[in-house]
Parts: sequence; structure tokens; C-alpha cells
Amino acid sequence: MLKFLIISLQLILLLSFTIFLVSNSFNVSFDIGDLSYNFSSNLLVIAFVIFILIVVLINFIYFKTKFVFQKFSFDKKLSRTQKGYDYFAESMVALLNKDNKTATTLARKMTGILKKDTTLNLLLQSEILKIEKKYDKLNDIYDLMIKNNKTKTLGYRGLMEQSLKQQDYHHAFIYGEKLFLLNPKIEKLYQTLLNIIAKTKNWNQLINITEKAYLNRIIQKEEANENKSVALYEIAKIKMKSDNQEAIGLVEKAISLKGNFSPYIKLYTQMLFANNNNVKVLKVLKKYWSQSPSSLLRSSITEVLKENKINEIGFIKELISKNQNNEESKKLLIDFAIYFNNWSIARDNIKGLIGPNPSKEICLFMSEIELGEFNNIQKSEGWKLRANNAGLDYYWVCKFTNNPQKNWSALSDSGHFNSLEWTQPKMLSVL
Repeated sequence: MLKFLIISLQLILLLSFTIFLVSNSFNVSFDIGDLSYNFSSNLLVIAFVIFILIVVLINFIYFKTKFVFQKFSFDKKLSRTQKGYDYFAESMVALLNKDNKTATTLARKMTGILKKDTTLNLLLQSEILKIEKKYDKLNDIYDLMIKNNKTKTLGYRGLMEQSLKQQDYHHAFIYGEKLFLLNPKIEKLYQTLLNIIAKTKNWNQLINITEKAYLNRIIQKEEANENKSVALYEIAKIKMKSDNQEAIGLVEKAISLKGNFSPYIKLYTQMLFANNNNVKVLKVLKKYWSQSPSSLLRSSITEVLKENKINEIGFIKELISKNQNNEESKKLLIDFAIYFNNWSIARDNIKGLIGPNPSKEICLFMSEIELGEFNNIQKSEGWKLRANNAGLDYYWVCKFTNNPQKNWSALSDSGHFNSLEWTQPKMLSVL
């Protein structure tokens, strides 16, 4: 619009100037040698106007031609660029179809056209090398990706995954941490880092990463506290060898974050026993047992008390005094009554638990009672047979693999962090 106004103004000025000269015409004369020339100023005006019009026409033709040429060049370049993108798409399709030869050929064609588009080149090369399993060259591509802001996250992720394949957990964590700092919300990245850290056993790193994950709203406070508690538990186990008192403080903090968790209570009581603080052991166990008696806690209590050779039935009676009629309390008392050969207490407490379909555990208790009290091998074997048909025992089972294991640990036998649940293994269906 502005350009049009300028041109219009120029034409108006030219027209006004022309009218002025025509209205005030005069004769122009000059001599060249012996020749004398005489003509009206109107002729000069006409020549000037013609000159101006020729200049305008030449400019119009020049710029019009230039515009058409530029448009042609742009369209040609655009068409060529589109062809490069088409090669990229076709190459990716070939890769998905595992047609590596075609993918490589198309990739070369794309590279020839899109030389300046390093992002697409790097992406395509990495996928080709990945399928061809040329891992050394692939790492070089990932290094180049790191230097490109558009592909930096893919580069660190690729290097992390390569390190994991080589079981190089040290470098896997270095690359994973850098990736986490760039984009902590990448799907499953936090869980991957937890598994890596658990393998390297750098529990302080786990606490730091967990706090960052919570601040970035990747996990809720409950999960953050639980994961930090696991790290504190593992640090406490390490500290036991050098500073038992500091270790006690760490496991107490772990308990405060997760609550009444059997493995923590077990470690806690082991530490107290190591300090010969039997009085506090009873106080601690009584506190947590009164809060929530369970088969899991009972299992841990039984193990740690027998390891430390508790030889008084009165200790157990005092432990369960606040909920002695609870089923788990009775089972705890039965277990130790058998352990101390106190058959009357064992029989008195098991009577109400047998029922028409007793559990495997009750059947095994009865087997031990019949054998220990009366040496009745026949009845003992009968109860063992019933136990075999009573169902599966409870184990620590990995929620990802369904693999059972006897003891709880921060890292399951299958390599997953904090994945163990106290339950019965699922029966696999047989087709």
C-alpha cells in the first residue's frame, strides 16, 4: 500500500511539473559551430516525459523478471527439499520393515539433498547403525547428537542404553543423570535410574535423584519417602560395620519415612542386639507388634529372636501382651512354644486355628507337635501331607517377574529396585 502511494505521489509531481512547463513554454536556442538550433521548450518536456516512462518501464520489467526467477528458484529448492524429506520417510519405513539395504540407499540420497539438516541425518544414521549392530560407529553418532541441541537428549539416552547393554553401570548413570537434568519427565527414566543406582549401590545418589523427581512432580511424596527410606536402610547396613550407633539412627529415619516395615524392624532389632540392648529390643518389638501384627513381621521377629537365642517363653508372652488373642500373636506364641518344647502352650493356642481347612503353616505346626510331644510319626506325616496340599507359601515376590526369593532386598534377584512384595507367587497357566 505504501509503495503504491509513493508511486502515485511521484506521478502526480511529474504531471504537475509537466503541466507547469507546458503552460509556461518558451523557445530554446543554441549554436554548435556554424549551426544554429531553435526549438520550443514543449519538445524538451515531451522528451523528458518519454525518458522517465522508459526508465519506469525498464524497472518494471527488471523487477518482474527478478521476482519470477526467484519464485522459480524457491519452488525448485522447495521441491528438492520435499524430495529429501520423502527419502527420509521412505528410509524410516524401510528400517521398520528391516530392509536395511534400501534404508541405507535412501539415507544416502537424503543426505545428498539435506546436507545442512544434521538433525535428520543423525536420527537416520543412528537407526541404521542400531539395526546393523555397528555399536562403535553408533556411539560416535550419539556423541555428535550431544553437540546438537535438537538431538542432545537422544544422544545421552543412546549412550545410557549402550552402557546398560555392556553392564557399564557407572557410565550408564553419568549419561542418565545428564539426560535427567535436561528432561526429567522422560517416560520411565526415573525408574531406570533407580535400577542403575541400585546396581552401583550409590545410595546417596538415589536420594538426590528422588528429591529432584519429587520436585519435578514425577513421583508423589509417598513414593519419594519410600524410595529414600530404602536408600537409608542400605546405607545403615553399610554403616553397621564401622559405626553401629550411626547405623541405628539411619534405620530409625528409614522407619519414620515408611512406617512399620518388617525388614527395617528386623535390621533395627539386630543392631540393638549387637549393642546388647535386649530391653530396648522388647520395647521396640512390642511397639510395632501392637500397631500391626502380620505374618511378615512375625516371620522377621521369629528369625531375629532365634538368631539371638532368646530362650524364654515369657519374652514372647510379654511381646504379644497387648493383642494376645490376635491370630498372628497366637501363631508367634505357637512357633516359640514348639521351639522351647512347651507342647501344652502350643496345643492350647493352636486349637482355635485348625478349622476344617487349615493353612499350610498350621499343618506344619501340628506335624511338629505330634512328632515332638508324642513321637507320633504317622500323625506327623499325615499333617505334612495335608500341608503339601494346603497351598503355596508366602515369599518375597518381584512384581515385575513373579520370581520368588526368601529375603527382602532393595534390589530383587531379577535386578529391579524396590519391587518385592510379600505374597504368594502366582501360578503360571499351562496351555
